[in-house]
Amino acid sequence: MAIALILTTSACTGGDLAGGETDAATYRKVVDDVSGRIPVQTIQMLTKTAAEDPRWFEEARLIVESWQRAGIPAELLAVRGAEVARRAFTKKDFDASLLVYGPMPDRIDPDNILSKFTSARAGVSGWNISGYRNAEYDAIYDAQQLAMNEADRIAAVKKAQKLLYEQQPARPFAYPVVGGAYRSDRWDGIQHALGYPVFNIWNSIGATPKTGKRTLVVGTVSEPLSLNPVALESPAAQLLLSHVYDSLVRIGPAGELRNWAAESVQVDGTRVTAKLRHGMRFSDGHPVTAADVAFTIRYLIDKKSPLFAQKLAAVRDVRAIGDSVEITLAKPSPSFVPTTLAQLPILPKHVWEKVANPAKFANAAPVGSGPFVFAGRKLGAEIRFRANKEHFSAPKIDGLVMIVLGGLDAEVGGLAQGDLDMLGDVQNVAQLASVRGKSGITVLSAESIGWAGLHYNMRREPFDDRHFRRALSLLIPVRDIIDVVLDGHGKPAGSPIASSLTKWHDPSLRPFPYDTRAAMKELREAGYVFDRRGVLYFPAAHDDKRLRDNNVPS
Repeated sequence: MAIALILTTSACTGGDLAGGETDAATYRKVVDDVSGRIPVQTIQMLTKTAAEDPRWFEEARLIVESWQRAGIPAELLAVRGAEVARRAFTKKDFDASLLVYGPMPDRIDPDNILSKFTSARAGVSGWNISGYRNAEYDAIYDAQQLAMNEADRIAAVKKAQKLLYEQQPARPFAYPVVGGAYRSDRWDGIQHALGYPVFNIWNSIGATPKTGKRTLVVGTVSEPLSLNPVALESPAAQLLLSHVYDSLVRIGPAGELRNWAAESVQVDGTRVTAKLRHGMRFSDGHPVTAADVAFTIRYLIDKKSPLFAQKLAAVRDVRAIGDSVEITLAKPSPSFVPTTLAQLPILPKHVWEKVANPAKFANAAPVGSGPFVFAGRKLGAEIRFRANKEHFSAPKIDGLVMIVLGGLDAEVGGLAQGDLDMLGDVQNVAQLASVRGKSGITVLSAESIGWAGLHYNMRREPFDDRHFRRALSLLIPVRDIIDVVLDGHGKPAGSPIASSLTKWHDPSLRPFPYDTRAAMKELREAGYVFDRRGVLYFPAAHDDKRLRDNNVPS
């Protein structure tokens, strides 16, 4: 079999993509005879539509274009955000998916990200989107959970980051600067909060009218398909429902842990005891009891709630004792309170014990104990809430209306025109350029505690091969994405723990460079070849040096 390295002159100027096709051709392994070899199938890049989120779409487009120029067959698969969530999070029906880990407050603890790569969550129903399975990683992850002092936990967290960086089940490529905006000519009491900068529970409670208007109108493109907290499949709808359902604790605006429905929370090894605040009631008048909390935990586990069952996997027992709830964990977990109890909705037992199949329960009129009460919904148009004036942290406004819009541009435009009081979706600040500096509008922003990047589906070929994943990661035009799509509002990412989390982030994990030569080297080392037409083929049996991390049938 004749093998040739086709040599040409590289002319790489400008951004990452300049000269990429020439560079790739220079270092490809090209063979004349490909008989018996199998061509690599076209990779579909899952992303949101341009209409819904132009920046998600443009990031994916630039990556696909880069792969194509390097000779890797790829195409865009653009769908609505709800379908991205269904395919990536619920069904694991994708090749590569662009995802943005938003700045959720509980992401301040590294367990939020690290838990998404454990083998126990690699099944189709799990939160391990990539399907990554690695015993060494699992042991390191367990070590950070069991660490009894902060120094040991930091060391374990950094080991976990390094392994993910080396093996690339996912490729964080940017730490974006994110923000939101509101009509400061109409509202006082709005403060920047860690995570969701503008639309969050603290600002919904604290918003104080400057005019006679007493209903806060918020725009969103992320309408929840369901108001059923048990059936939630992604965190997007959780923010909205957290206005209706109380949790035992909440993450405060500065990232601090605050007691909420719990008057106190005590952790003693594997035992977590929460004492309920006195006098709370659900919106239908029933009192909130410890029995409701214990029921909630058992119910979410028994019914395999997509969003919460795995968060509660460490629970071995839960009991209501008077006005307290005692939770016994399988092992100590420093992250259980901030990442699980802070998100857990307290369900009314008298409502949900009658629901045998929550997956088919619409929960059309949610009953919760939160600072807002559900008031009505027009599907595809709006969701209305009224203030719960009996709540221990009652809102200063009378009501909240979520207006459903078709895209982020329409949302920003609605704020500029005065149709909206606040943006409900966290956005890269480049999206807010048209309202920054505009009279009567304030923009609040900060570096995200999440990241933008790709997940590779390691349940499928060729993504089970570490060489192939690393080759793809080396062909992401990060500089172009940040300069052009994000308008400079972000920085290249390396670690899956955001650089803004300085205590946990490992700065030695430098961002992958855009390097077509290194990418072609990864493919050559594994045994991939190109034919004279530029078609990419899997390694032949006699030359197969792939590093296959999962057992995928060949």
